[in-house]
Amino acid sequence: MAYISASELATYLLDNGFVDEAIDTAVADRLLNSSVQEWERLVGVVPFQASSTTIAYDVRDVQADRRGWILDLPTPLSAVPTLVKSGVETGNVGITFVQWTDFEMPTGKAPWTQIIFRNKPQTRLEITGAFGYMASADIGDLVNEAICLLASARCIEEGAGKTGVASRVKTGLVEISTPDNPVTELRKRAKTISMYYRLP
Repeated sequence: MAYISASELATYLLDNGFVDEAIDTAVADRLLNSSVQEWERLVGVVPFQASSTTIAYDVRDVQADRRGWILDLPTPLSAVPTLVKSGVETGNVGITFVQWTDFEMPTGKAPWTQIIFRNKPQTRLEITGAFGYMASADIGDLVNEAICLLASARCIEEGAGKTGVASRVKTGLVEISTPDNPVTELRKRAKTISMYYRLP
């Protein structure tokens, strides 16, 4: 399962009274993109969905500790890297590192925020892997519920000010009562969901 689509979000907003009429594709895309960005800020991971890409690192970022040589990853890996190369520079393709021989992932399961090297890599490192919190196939209903809640809050802010239009909202199995400040309540619920997905 992936993030909710823009058309599904548009249907959700109309069915739950956050918009008075169907919104066009451009508006739905904008609301979805801004809500996904807000969600990823809540969980502290951008991108939240993992995608395979190659990122270069300076070996000065690799620090020694009791486990070996550690690289802290600004964006976590949702799977073991498919390719790790050391010594990459102009005219030099570098050396391919092998898992368990040259590097390993910390104990536990993905997402990983570090790679442990047995020996300090030389010059530039290139790592190819699925950077992000989880693969798109792993996105659950709760994540999409949070994105819908964030989009709903944004709709209220844009369309009706901070007072909002809907007083009760059913999302999945949960009904949210929003009598005072629906924007705050919707964002609070999304933040509660995000607690289950934040990186340690």
